Amino acid sequence: MLLIIILLMLISSIIFLLFARNRRSLLIFLMMSSLSIFIISILIYVAKKGGIADDTSLLLFGFSSIRYYFQYLPLTLGQLGYLVAFGRFTFPFIIIANALDFSYFDFAVKMRKKIYYFAILPLISLVLYIPRIFETTATKQTFVLKIFIYGSRTWIFLYILIALFIMVYEYYSITSLFFRRRFIPKILILASVAIIYSLYAPQDPAQIYLFYKNDYMWMLGLWYLNKGLSTPFYFVVMVLSISCSFVGFISLIKYMSTILDQERAEVVLKQKARAASIGVSAFVHGTKNELLASRVLISRLEKSGVEGSDIEALKSLNDNLIIRMQRLYSTLREQTMKLSLVSLDSVINKALEISIATHPDIKIEITDYDKKILILASSFELAEAISNIIINGWEAMKCDGKIEVIIRLERLWVSISILDRGPGIPKALKRKIWEPFYSSKNSSSNWGMGMYYSRKIINSHLGSIRFEKRDGGGTIFQILLPRYGRLKGGL
Repeated sequence: MLLIIILLMLISSIIFLLFARNRRSLLIFLMMSSLSIFIISILIYVAKKGGIADDTSLLLFGFSSIRYYFQYLPLTLGQLGYLVAFGRFTFPFIIIANALDFSYFDFAVKMRKKIYYFAILPLISLVLYIPRIFETTATKQTFVLKIFIYGSRTWIFLYILIALFIMVYEYYSITSLFFRRRFIPKILILASVAIIYSLYAPQDPAQIYLFYKNDYMWMLGLWYLNKGLSTPFYFVVMVLSISCSFVGFISLIKYMSTILDQERAEVVLKQKARAASIGVSAFVHGTKNELLASRVLISRLEKSGVEGSDIEALKSLNDNLIIRMQRLYSTLREQTMKLSLVSLDSVINKALEISIATHPDIKIEITDYDKKILILASSFELAEAISNIIINGWEAMKCDGKIEVIIRLERLWVSISILDRGPGIPKALKRKIWEPFYSSKNSSSNWGMGMYYSRKIINSHLGSIRFEKRDGGGTIFQILLPRYGRLKGGL
């Protein structure tokens, strides 16, 4: 059973690597590979050693045929011992690499660039446990042998504790409940594999190398197969192993499905966006010509003596629409956006100004935040994207109530939460709302480009936008943007 679940986790990590070819999927694959090598090598040793009960065999191997296959594999004690050593000494390093990759507090980000420091002890141990080197240095002196065994065990468990500490610290460093919930599967993946590994980590390769040569090895024995263990304790160990394997597998599947689902949705949206951009370009170009014709008409009215605030307002509106069409057309044509260093406060104020201009009676409550926060942005486009989310929330509440805007710093990021008390977005529409030309509003004035445009603009700022159902009704939109310091230091 343990073997089967471990193999399922390994297969899942391979699938994840094939579909999401990035650093994170590679690190997860390496972690599962290292754990699999370690556990499978130990199970081969257990099968070859023999003397285990049928119920133990069932829990460890799943099928007796697998145990017999392992039992008669043509491996020497040296080869088998070094397989155990490889899995045992690489796993702690890789789990720390995963923990650092999942974390964004300052120390974790700095240590990513110095991860090679953590590779020193695993490399030294791998060299010392090469069968020939081990035989010449440790086999004849029990004192040296004890240094090898207890020294390696000490740094191994220290590494595991460091990895778990990084993950726990990251979890409590996250101030937004939305991001905390999204972080839980990551903690469960690392915590579950760390527990599985720790249960069998006391298995030193020296016990395999010196199986027939040293009485000290016999005294150490295999703690998880020790006859002196009480039945309840032994049962707890086996159940804990399988339970952690199962939790790790489910958490990995959940995390993978979330990432791959986002990847698939991104591909679909890009395909639809390409098709939409052709029509949008033609529409923008045609609308711009109509607005230029309107400008000529307004000019004629002015020359004919028509005056007043209405004409001035119409002229201003027409000019603003021409500017916006030029910006949109330029973005569609060049597929680029010019970013400059601006204060977040100026972007938020512009977003509020646009929202109020569209709905003069809109009520917006914004939390206090650091007005000195700097971001790299195309100020007007980003403000429009944010205001569009605000306006959508206001209209979802049928223009009654208030929109809440909460701005927080999540270490290297700026989190902008926009909360409404509307009916919420149905699960069936979770993907569709980002599609171009889709609108759930029965109105000829809604063309279904607002949410698509907002997402595109935010993504072009190296940010992301997600939403979830709000407790008590309504929707929370979470916009995540990199702070200037993060961009300056490199992504």
